[in-house]
Amino acid sequence: MERPDMHPAKEKLAWLRSDFQVDILSEWGDSGSGDGSQPKVGIWTVPELDRLHKTLALLAEAMGGGENFIRNLSGVTVKKSDIGSHGGEALSHRVSFSEKIPLGAWTVIHEFAHAWDANHGWKLSRRLEKYTGGFTSPFLSFAKKLSGLSDSAVLQPENKPGLRGRKPGCNAAGYFYGDKPSGSNWKFNRLEDFAESVAMYIGWERDNDLSKHARDRIVRYTFKDGEKDAFNVSDNWTVYRKYFYPEGGDYSRTLRWKFVDELMKGNVTSAWMSNLE
Repeated sequence: MERPDMHPAKEKLAWLRSDFQVDILSEWGDSGSGDGSQPKVGIWTVPELDRLHKTLALLAEAMGGGENFIRNLSGVTVKKSDIGSHGGEALSHRVSFSEKIPLGAWTVIHEFAHAWDANHGWKLSRRLEKYTGGFTSPFLSFAKKLSGLSDSAVLQPENKPGLRGRKPGCNAAGYFYGDKPSGSNWKFNRLEDFAESVAMYIGWERDNDLSKHARDRIVRYTFKDGEKDAFNVSDNWTVYRKYFYPEGGDYSRTLRWKFVDELMKGNVTSAWMSNLE
């Protein structure tokens, strides 16, 4: 006998496929709670499919519509997997979300931004790096750490305020970001920078499911040192303010916002893409 929620689930799957060329692997259903509101391992609920569609619609709208979304990503298969502590992972045409962590709008945009980047040979993140005045140099990063100029240890960060590897080049990748990202940590690199920049762009001052997260990423740099932010992290916010707090507290004044805005509007041509080695 067909499950009661089978028809709406199939309808959501059809919408995802027709609107965005996004195909969902695995099954769907409820958690036994009776309302289908909680995810079950390896199972998609109707509310989750709703959330996924609603969030991708935000990205498609920013890109100028579903046709542009499809052209930019060229089809994506989505599944739930056991991916450890990660909320999601992405490659070209493939996105995985954790089967253990609730699906959130920020994670959806972040991972689909990775898929977008991957579909263009990771050239979007490389262009963002150049556009913002950044560069990647493991050698200079290692020298900076050895000389005591890093806010991390040589091979790893310390889980303490002011020692999390947030400063330029003080991360594992040797990524010296330019301008002002919304944040950084030991795992920050140009790929993560691009994905976070897209998520910030989608959320910044747009009154959607990403907007509070985006605002919380910026306002914490107005806190006193040692205060906890909305993500339950305490840090040396006054020290990091000059690296991350944009002019007037307005993220839209950053080069990252401007780059993603041009990219969304299709004003970035293939000319500079072909010039990236």
